[in-house]
Amino acid sequence: MRRGRRISLFSQSLFALPLDQAIQVTADLGFPAIELACAEPHFGLATACHHAESVAERVGLVGLAVSALSLFNDFTHASRLEEEVGAATVFIRLAPQFKTRLVKLTPGPPASADADAEHWRCLEEAMERLVPVAEEVGVRLAFETHMRQLTDTLASSKWMLQIAPSDVIGLTMDFSNLAFAGESLSQAISDLHGRIYNTHLKNGYVDAHGGWHFEALDEGLTDYSLVLRMLRDASYDGYLTIECLGCDAKERPAETARRDLAILERRLAQVGWESSREGGSSTTC
Repeated sequence: MRRGRRISLFSQSLFALPLDQAIQVTADLGFPAIELACAEPHFGLATACHHAESVAERVGLVGLAVSALSLFNDFTHASRLEEEVGAATVFIRLAPQFKTRLVKLTPGPPASADADAEHWRCLEEAMERLVPVAEEVGVRLAFETHMRQLTDTLASSKWMLQIAPSDVIGLTMDFSNLAFAGESLSQAISDLHGRIYNTHLKNGYVDAHGGWHFEALDEGLTDYSLVLRMLRDASYDGYLTIECLGCDAKERPAETARRDLAILERRLAQVGWESSREGGSSTTC
């Protein structure tokens, strides 16, 4: 039985596998959608430029939707800005071919505590250049709340939204990244209501030296019973995208994704949110 359309797997979870196999495994595990990592060894720029049509066909053949095209950007350094904006433009223009209305971006380093006005100026310029492209093709841009990048805290994420030139720009809220930063997830969901266009779900903890450790979805700093209940109450109808990192994902990628999918489904059942995963194409909270 196929599961609801609102659960997705970030293909970075399967970087241990080549793209074609990762697509097949995602479908075989019962995920209805995949967030395509736009980087090697999956859907990198060269593949996007020369083989996008065949990748889109492959995704469709196994019955998957594409929840988002997922980029890894550095928009905070002037020396790289032209290249980074150009690459992002390629992927944004490809989004309709993959029948997705969402492109996930990252702002780039450094951490917000170490950022200066020039880092923010570069990001603002990138947003101003990318918004017209997104509006032209009808997609939204969802910047990730990302560790050690400009959007690593609630305050810096809110500031990015404040300087964004359009509400075409919102967030991919990675709950564990915010938890690692010591943020209140209930406060984050409350404050960012209306601009959460996508989510990443993983779990883990930070050690005494600041190192990150990734565990099963029900082990770590992030309480997904609370998170899912709040998202449900906020009428979030975007994707819940599982992201598996760490040794388990490298050594047992399919088994790890299967494990976290089962945990997510149990948590959804506990909060009584099964029906919200069915159908629809909106991506907002």
